[in-house]
Amino acid sequence: MNATLEIYRGGKWQPAAVLTPTNQKAGLSGACRFEYLLEYAAEHAGPDEANAAGLSCRFPANFQQHQLDHWPPFLLDLIPNGYGRRQWLEQLKLKDGATADWPLLLRGTAYAPGNLRVAEAVAARDPNTLVPTATGEIVAMKEHPGFERTDVIERSEAFVEYAFQHGIYAAGASDVQGVAPKLLLTRDHHGAWHAEGRLADKDVDSHWLVKRPRGNRAADRKVLRNEAAYMQVASRLGLLVHDQLEWVNDSLFIPRFDRCVVDGKIKRYGMESLYSAAGIAEYGAHSPHEQLCGVILKYSTQPELDLLEYIKRDIVNVVMGNKDNHGRNTVLLRYETGTVALAPLFDFAPMYLDPEGIARVCRWSGDSETAGDPVWSRVIEIFPDQTDMLQQALHDFGRHINGLPEVMRECSIDEDIIEHRNRSIAKHSEQLLGL
Repeated sequence: MNATLEIYRGGKWQPAAVLTPTNQKAGLSGACRFEYLLEYAAEHAGPDEANAAGLSCRFPANFQQHQLDHWPPFLLDLIPNGYGRRQWLEQLKLKDGATADWPLLLRGTAYAPGNLRVAEAVAARDPNTLVPTATGEIVAMKEHPGFERTDVIERSEAFVEYAFQHGIYAAGASDVQGVAPKLLLTRDHHGAWHAEGRLADKDVDSHWLVKRPRGNRAADRKVLRNEAAYMQVASRLGLLVHDQLEWVNDSLFIPRFDRCVVDGKIKRYGMESLYSAAGIAEYGAHSPHEQLCGVILKYSTQPELDLLEYIKRDIVNVVMGNKDNHGRNTVLLRYETGTVALAPLFDFAPMYLDPEGIARVCRWSGDSETAGDPVWSRVIEIFPDQTDMLQQALHDFGRHINGLPEVMRECSIDEDIIEHRNRSIAKHSEQLLGL
């Protein structure tokens, strides 16, 4: 009847809070009780640590018992969604719907990104589960030697079965939700690849997210293939980018920014989507940009810098056709020190090409945006305390946008994409240079 939430803090996993649903069948939209464990609250509820030690920006560590009409929004960052949800439903033999939320929380959240997990999901993992090696030998999961990179890229039969048994398709959280198949993998010091959570921390060399195309159509591959080049463009524009992505035979290898190996020890950073920090506890929400910017101004340690970064990202999303700009594709990193900042850019791709047709998700309200085209002079007026700073900074950014087609070519983006985006680039660079 309870889910015990654990946090990685002080170099170890420790129990922090308990969720008790009053109506399991209603799933995440059902009423519940949420409270920090007495021992955790007693250690961290002081004014200097409460916010930093909280599981969410909205829930600092304290002694309060929260009676909620729905699950805490940060849990939606953990529960498997999209492709991962379908994989878990198949593995657990569940029908999709609200009644599946509770078992998914208790089973599919052992290795979520960020620094949170559900203890019951960890306990449900069986290290003796039998899985195949690359050579066809059947061994216990805990003894698996890992796979070569070619096995991951080619999705060998043994690797696919291994991934299914371990549940690494079932990622939750912002950067690994969605329709496309995505895998959470770790690489050991010998170069072998393993499921997230399989290795002891001391044996991990690096952490990766591996994405596959959403479908088998050429357009699906084109979108993902150009994502690596899009991220290079973002870096050239001065946006916050973690590391280079690598596209190999329909697989995109992405170094993770919520993990860092230092002197043989793993640092796990807290991650919270802007939707969660805004209190939005539903999937598929369409929140206006100003609501999400309000979250940044409220919680970020460097609010003006992060506000500017957010608006620049939206400019680039518009001119380069990344329509899938919802509030789970932007997250806050939360550090043990209490620092809160926008995480590096991710899921930045030419989504206007998606065969299913994706309309721009988050938009500016009122006359600040018409038919998917923002008016930047009106956008900056939304923020009276930052208008002067934004006006100068975005005017300067306009010069970078004006030269974007050449940068896109230098980063090897497909020429037809560049030609298609030229009109939008010209229109919005003119706007910005006129500020």
